[in-house]
Amino acid sequence: MRVLNLMLGQGHGGLEQAAIDYAQLLTTIGFDVVTVGHPGGWMRSALPSTQSFVPLRCFGDYDFIAKWRLRRMAKALQPMLIIAHGTRAIRYGAGLSNRAKIGVLHNTRFKTDLAAMDGFIAVSPKLGDAAAEVYPDKPMAVVPNMVHIGEPIQRPRFRSPPVIGALGRLHRNKGYDVLFEALASPELAARPWQCVLGGDGPERTTLEAEAKRRGISDRVRFIGWVSDRQAFFNTIDLFVLPSREEPFGIVLIEAMAAGLPVVATDTDGPSSILHDGQTGLMVPRDNAKALAGALINALASQADMAHMGQSGFADAKARFSQEAVAALLKSALDRLLPEIKAYSNSAGKPGARKLV
Repeated sequence: MRVLNLMLGQGHGGLEQAAIDYAQLLTTIGFDVVTVGHPGGWMRSALPSTQSFVPLRCFGDYDFIAKWRLRRMAKALQPMLIIAHGTRAIRYGAGLSNRAKIGVLHNTRFKTDLAAMDGFIAVSPKLGDAAAEVYPDKPMAVVPNMVHIGEPIQRPRFRSPPVIGALGRLHRNKGYDVLFEALASPELAARPWQCVLGGDGPERTTLEAEAKRRGISDRVRFIGWVSDRQAFFNTIDLFVLPSREEPFGIVLIEAMAAGLPVVATDTDGPSSILHDGQTGLMVPRDNAKALAGALINALASQADMAHMGQSGFADAKARFSQEAVAALLKSALDRLLPEIKAYSNSAGKPGARKLV
């Protein structure tokens, strides 16, 4: 069966990585995959050369010429299934008729175009529950994102001073201001540590000023965009994800795959990933006092954190490796496709259409 794997963004982030991973996962479980994306996007250069890629340039969310080109492309390629990642891909894919269309839900920003999808795959249980409330009749499955993971990693002892690392887009939703408030708390500021913040975004200038205002700018380094995440993980001792909103958190499972002990907030994704106290430490979101307490405990209990890092690695390998997620995706599609076809072809359904 041929699948169009559709992602039309140009950026370099979790959504783009997920679309690349889907190309590999779908190929692994036996589909003929054609990935469609922006010719100037990062995904095109990052997609393995063994994967088929067809460029589709689009200007904004309402490029009618691009929509027309996509319809012609679908007519020529004759896919049996469209898998769309992100709002723009879902909006463009909505116009492809007589094909099963699955939207992969990476966040809770449910735009109206989602109604044109025949079914959904959510990356976390909480996200799936939220979508089921809005679209109770649509077939739904939960399949997490994946991480490339190798052999068990024996991490060295914490450096002196220990290095706390965070990585992601510099945006308010990521909670880095809460992290700085925690780091500046008297109990934590009195301890030796350094902090490395990887990533870029609209809040960088604000966060640099915040670090200075709180008196920790000499202990916090902003290193900008990180192209080699493994190299970044090798330079830190403890990973923290202080997000206010995190539908999944690919970077969290990447840190676990690197054998790092982790501290994260109880947002949708991390709360379904971490087993608090076993594979990581979890704290309430937007709570600097709780985050400071968790970081103090982590820095004071390095042996326990090393064990937690090893447990996190084993859990990530068991649940989020390519092999594990491929099996989950195959099971989900084996269930979803018959349900989608039965629903769409039901006689008497308003707007019913025959799926080929």
